[in-house]
Amino acid sequence: MGFLDRFRRRRRAIPGVTGASAQTLGELREFITSRTGIEAYIEPPTNVYALTLCLVAGDGEYLRRPVKDERQARTLCTDHGIPLYDARKVGYPKRMRDYQHGVRQDRISLEDLPPLDVTGEHERDD
Repeated sequence: MGFLDRFRRRRRAIPGVTGASAQTLGELREFITSRTGIEAYIEPPTNVYALTLCLVAGDGEYLRRPVKDERQARTLCTDHGIPLYDARKVGYPKRMRDYQHGVRQDRISLEDLPPLDVTGEHERDD
């Protein structure tokens, strides 16, 4: 051990957290396949939590699970064709906060619109 080794920061492992298990990966895949408009946000490790992946659906519903490393998160997102963002840089979408507070996304579909009345050609006076 060298003299300067004492001053280097050591990465402490978070006890009891080893990354994504097969069950966790299954939960992430199930969320991705059962919802639409999915975006993924990678969250940095803290003293309490490991590196996590937060999946946010189009309506704001979300699922947060630990992952082994950023490579595993990228692979999962690439395989399913969903974008991966860094939560530290871009933040979280507003729809996620709205979902937490019980605000529903009201979207208008074509079935909700009234029928289009088509009139005949206008007569021209020449």
